[in-house]
Amino acid sequence: MRALCVQTNYTIMSEYGIFIIESLRGSDYFDGENLSEILELSGITNIYREALCKDDFIVAVDEFKKSNLRYLHLSCHAGMKGIEINGENISNSELSKIFKGKVTNKRIFLSACKGGNKNMATAVITNCKAQSIIGTPKNLYFDKAALFWPSFYHVINCDDKKRMNKRNLSKTLKRCVDLFEVPINYYHKINGEPRFLRRYKFRHNVRTSNNKVLIAKDV
Repeated sequence: MRALCVQTNYTIMSEYGIFIIESLRGSDYFDGENLSEILELSGITNIYREALCKDDFIVAVDEFKKSNLRYLHLSCHAGMKGIEINGENISNSELSKIFKGKVTNKRIFLSACKGGNKNMATAVITNCKAQSIIGTPKNLYFDKAALFWPSFYHVINCDDKKRMNKRNLSKTLKRCVDLFEVPINYYHKINGEPRFLRRYKFRHNVRTSNNKVLIAKDV
């Protein structure tokens, strides 16, 4: 008797957890590694990978996709033009190619100086279909990062293990921004409006603002 195979269309739910890629091993402080250890103590699923070069970074991004973890955390140097992996520059355009098909509907967090900028958001959200990108628009000091990110992930883990919705995400970001005085930009896609992104600006003791921003033309 011949078996009947029925193909069904469904989306495999991602697993709650944080995939950390770090490229700061040349520094005295290993931001991503310390974060991973704190998450372990909190019982929060995470995978830590260090990227000593661009090829390592590409391999780690492939691992992130295979892991099916929901959130990607990058600990690296960054700027308006892209990120830096141990002295090797990866432009936003090149980052788009590396992320293509790997970060669809995923949230990306940057523990990186000036990582929360419109060029980066355009490259990652508009070009690669990520759900959102979150990072500081200014220089980030290691002592602040050491406190901010573990606290953020701990609170959001307690609030919502099934799904990080915008309400819980914004509430938690604001609490951490006010506590640690770290400015944060949160960009996410707007359904039906491919030429725009929504940007939330979280600042210490300032009411949160949000507005539509036109995507960057040249990233």
